[in-house]
Amino acid sequence: MSDDHELVPVASALPGMVLSDELLDSHGLVLLAKGTVLSEAIIASFARHQIDVVPVARVEAHRAPDAAAVQARLDILFRRHDRDDDNDWAGNLLRRYVEDYRLERQVAP
Repeated sequence: MSDDHELVPVASALPGMVLSDELLDSHGLVLLAKGTVLSEAIIASFARHQIDVVPVARVEAHRAPDAAAVQARLDILFRRHDRDDDNDWAGNLLRRYVEDYRLERQVAP
């Protein structure tokens, strides 16, 4: 099994969880492939195959982007465009869109 998984009891399994490894039955046959997204029907079928625990992928907590690192990268990408040049409206607009995207800002329509 891979390192980025945890064994979850079937009673605690939730729809939407993703298998981190193949799920085998007692005879070694593959029941579900790695990467399968669990549904209520799949979870209900585990009892028929006497499966008590399932290996699911760990979900990493979402980290906010580092604003300083984003700005440093944008400075490299837009090194030929001066931020303060009002005549370069297209370059400034593109930079602002890329900056909003990378910093995960919600932009009003």
